[in-house]
Amino acid sequence: MKNKSLKYSTLRYLVIAILGIIAIWAASFYLLIIEEVYDNIDDGLKDSRIRILHEIESDSEILQTVDYGIAQFKITPLPIGNYSKKIHIYNSKMYMAYDNDDEPVRILQTIFKNQNQNYQLEIYTSTVEEDEFIENLLIALSALYIALVGSIILINHFILKKAWSPFYIILNNLKSYKIGTKKGFEKTNSEIIEFDELEAELSAMIDRNEKIYEQQKQFIANASHELQTPLAIAGNKLELLIEEKDITENQAHKIGEINEMLNRLKRLNKSLLTLSKIENNQFQHKENLNFNELIKQSLFELEMMTEFKKINVTIKENGIFQFEMNADLAGILINNLLKNAIVHNEQNGFLNVFISPEKISIQNPGENPLNSQFIFERFYKDEQNENSTGLGLAIVKSIVKIYPELSINYRFDSRHYFELEKK
Repeated sequence: MKNKSLKYSTLRYLVIAILGIIAIWAASFYLLIIEEVYDNIDDGLKDSRIRILHEIESDSEILQTVDYGIAQFKITPLPIGNYSKKIHIYNSKMYMAYDNDDEPVRILQTIFKNQNQNYQLEIYTSTVEEDEFIENLLIALSALYIALVGSIILINHFILKKAWSPFYIILNNLKSYKIGTKKGFEKTNSEIIEFDELEAELSAMIDRNEKIYEQQKQFIANASHELQTPLAIAGNKLELLIEEKDITENQAHKIGEINEMLNRLKRLNKSLLTLSKIENNQFQHKENLNFNELIKQSLFELEMMTEFKKINVTIKENGIFQFEMNADLAGILINNLLKNAIVHNEQNGFLNVFISPEKISIQNPGENPLNSQFIFERFYKDEQNENSTGLGLAIVKSIVKIYPELSINYRFDSRHYFELEKK
């Protein structure tokens, strides 16, 4: 399900809530108004009853009003018997000449006695047409609902947008924040307590992460630097040991294996030290570089590896890829990309390099795609290779991060593609 924005969600819930509230309010308002109208009509009918009964005492001719007329009442004689004097009021319909149709009326019915004769008095009066009243009420409520929703949209767009502006500033700060940049968290100067607390907690969390990150970088740099000397000494001693005359072939083989492990540790240590220097921004000097020449130089240095695997190397130049950056970093970047394509190549494979002014594409054979989500992570190795440290592509990514105008991408289409592009 597609996620909705805070603004849209707030508006949706407000509109639904107001629709429910207006529906309940409309029903309550309708019942209240109808009750009030009937109450006023009933009071008028009761007053008319009192007046008619009073007039009958002085004018007995009124007792002859057996049909509804101008006076809007009629009197019907009743047989002898016991009758309740309780007033009964109800709704009915009666023909109205002005509408030429039956219209709703309210009728009061009561029994009274005059000279030992019981009479039924019925008084009517016109009342509201409920159908028309409901229709008019619905029209009025619809207009009110549209006006309220329109007002809410405007309020949500202007007032709520202003109220939530500190939140969006904080969100944008988080989006642009990258650990290790030492970029301060921009203050929003919000007048809302919750946003101030959120900002304070995020700032504290970022400060903690920055400190831990710096400690980790410092540890890697120190550890890598300190490991250089003992690794070099151990390697020298192994070389001296293997030159001894009295060692057996088996011992020489084992010393060779140990020496290979030491060489791998040296490569790993060198990679970690390079990463540390990159992240500590120790490569400041920039110059305009010709990457075509860098690629050719790097392939020349890696020629022994390509010849050992009998890899067919092809360079196709459709222009010169030039970019201003540190020369050492550019050399490491190109060397790691080419070395990755060689190390993970196959015997009698191929290595194709396509160069244009905007892109460098390095291609090598492969049967299955690599995990593009983790390919540039440290120590990630899709295939176990004793010559791989799992840091080559991580170093590539770290270098590219320094230069926002560059991007490195991986894709698979019957072969592996690593593409360095200008944005």
